[in-house]
Amino acid sequence: MRQTLRNVTLLMSLVLMALATSCEKSETSSFAVPSESILVRMPGESGTTNFDSSNIASIEVTSIPKGWVVNDINLYEGTITVTAPTSFDDEEMIDGDMVLTGYTPTGNTRKVTIFVAILQNNDVDFTQSPANCYIASKPKTRYLFNPYVGGSSTPLATESIEILWQTKRDLIKYLDLRDGKASFYLEMALNDDDEELNEVYAGNALIGARNAEGELIWSWHIWVTNSDPTTEVITLNGKTLMNLNLGADCNSNGERDGDKIFNSYGMYYQWGNKTPLVGPFSWDFAGNEDDAMYDIEDERVALQYETSSATTGTLAWSTANPVAIIKGNPDNDYDWLYAEHDNTLWSESHKSENDPCPAGWRIPDSSIYSTLTISATDDAINWQEAQGMYGWHLEDTATGNAYFFSAAGRRNYLDGRLDIVNTNPVRPVPWSGYYWTTTTEGNDAVAMYFNLNSTTRTWNGFDAHYPMHRANALPVRCVKE
Repeated sequence: MRQTLRNVTLLMSLVLMALATSCEKSETSSFAVPSESILVRMPGESGTTNFDSSNIASIEVTSIPKGWVVNDINLYEGTITVTAPTSFDDEEMIDGDMVLTGYTPTGNTRKVTIFVAILQNNDVDFTQSPANCYIASKPKTRYLFNPYVGGSSTPLATESIEILWQTKRDLIKYLDLRDGKASFYLEMALNDDDEELNEVYAGNALIGARNAEGELIWSWHIWVTNSDPTTEVITLNGKTLMNLNLGADCNSNGERDGDKIFNSYGMYYQWGNKTPLVGPFSWDFAGNEDDAMYDIEDERVALQYETSSATTGTLAWSTANPVAIIKGNPDNDYDWLYAEHDNTLWSESHKSENDPCPAGWRIPDSSIYSTLTISATDDAINWQEAQGMYGWHLEDTATGNAYFFSAAGRRNYLDGRLDIVNTNPVRPVPWSGYYWTTTTEGNDAVAMYFNLNSTTRTWNGFDAHYPMHRANALPVRCVKE
């Protein structure tokens, strides 16, 4: 009998050990800090961030920059609070990485790294200037904006924000949503020797807002540039116009430099849509390849190509799917909207909710370009020489001043592909430029258009009022309100 009990006990022990081993192997857990940072404004200030965890029983500070103190780790609330050093007499650190280790009940571990820093520059606060685009140009700076409003201050039920794409890895960092404000951070650009350049890595990013159900309800374009688009301006017909395409880092001014040409293109927009679409991967449109986009995990994001339909051809669907270009449908005269044309999406009289420009700026109507023409100097040069400029100097006939506009082509209304070449066999064009305006004409919208013809310069073309299908995606310039 004792032997039987002993055998039963041994068997139960083996079963329990097997169960424990099985549970340990199948144990799941997670530990993450969405913002990846705690940023404070001054020495001695405390800062807090949230973390998400599952099956984490305790958290240990594995390492922390000298002088920084962890005040509290609240497993129930999911918060971490630290305090920055008050002085730097003993090599205390202004910034650095803090490492935390989370332990599961069985002793398994999950590690996270949090960047802690005392900000060296004042915050740039856009919370009182809502828009669909924010210009960011200062390195080592935190930018704040209001995630509860769109271009017309419409309240949004934002529960979380995320980077949908960015044209360079780590272009914007440390995205956070706290106390009703969204924020992101720009780092300092480095040269090949890892020396600071006192400038930013230029590019573009799209931040998305999700509601409590996880639905994507809005997005904001972050225009990261080393230029100042609000001061690099020209005057046309008494109006102040940016001298840069929306999303560009520079104006190439006709220089035959591939990097400058590429950096002058900017973003592309379907008529009436606020959401930017990336342009070509290379300055000469080689291979017709889309520019690179990366998510928060540094994985490539691909642009989606969708045909307009009763499902996809709506403003609501486009808002929920901002990484898609909606190809035109002949059933609606090649508008990206399927049911009917909507002339109110962009307005000639005021800045609309879907206007893609920064605060204080909007898309101009076609009258602003009415006095322009190709400059006589450009029109007279050898076409092979002109071809290398990828654009024209356009002369204002009212003042005699000339301004350069890049020939950035378009995304074609038929299939969404990048198109800089007119393939007309009678009038072959090596490049062409298009710029949307708010003006509409019948079922089409109006663009400013120009081209270079490779057969004879007498066919070089310019039209300040050129009707085009609305599913085309074109560059834009913003005019001051």
